[in-house]
Amino acid sequence: MNLDFLPADLIPFQDLDGGTFALLVLIYLATAVIRGAFGFGTVALAIVFSSMMVEPHYAILLALVTGSYCQVQIFPFALRHGDWKVAKPMFLAGFAAIVAGVFIFKNLEPGWLTICLGMVMAGIVVLDHYRVMERLAAKVDLRGTATVFGLSSAAGLIAGIAGGGGMYLYSIYLKYACPTPAMLRGTSILLGAILLYWRFMVAAAMGLISPRLLVESLLLVPPSMIGAWAGIHFFRRASSKRFYDTFQLVLFSGAAILLWKGLQRVL
Repeated sequence: MNLDFLPADLIPFQDLDGGTFALLVLIYLATAVIRGAFGFGTVALAIVFSSMMVEPHYAILLALVTGSYCQVQIFPFALRHGDWKVAKPMFLAGFAAIVAGVFIFKNLEPGWLTICLGMVMAGIVVLDHYRVMERLAAKVDLRGTATVFGLSSAAGLIAGIAGGGGMYLYSIYLKYACPTPAMLRGTSILLGAILLYWRFMVAAAMGLISPRLLVESLLLVPPSMIGAWAGIHFFRRASSKRFYDTFQLVLFSGAAILLWKGLQRVL
């Protein structure tokens, strides 16, 4: 399709060839199926694998804006089941840490951002696989102000820099604070959505959200919505344990590749 009638700053994906764009759409479709079926994995996998085709700054911002559109699909569940009293203590530190994280993200060279992204994603997989945070949670007071502030600060900083992975740290507190699975999921979505939109506003205030990026992300919404719908309706009976083991392996492998690419760029 010829889009020459559009202003230059609104022509979507003009720097990508057709094959790369098709692969990008496939990545967002596949990761959305995962989100629909299992409730997690979308942002981390989308960022890791799209970063292998495009600059990491671009991949993270594309996931941010696309996620801001798609969050509308599941936000009503958060309003019905999320607990504002549980989420509220996480916001203050999270807001401040996200501002710091986005500032660091903006000023990191692409090579160092690639290394940072690989380290964050690989670190989360290792911590989760060996249940490090769960063991730590058994030894600290999760009700303490210092613990909540520390988790929120670390999660916000990770989310601001790497674009994904912050909710893993938030979940340590939420598993303790939410007595039912519905409240846990609803509060997780509520917290994730508010912080996602805050990160979007911070990125926009720092001049990182261009009109073309808004248009490009909008084009990725249909495959993301279709993928999530398919995951919800067709993959509910899939083995979550088998999938989760595979998910960790795939994410760790992608993170290792990113780390290697980043080291090659800076050395």
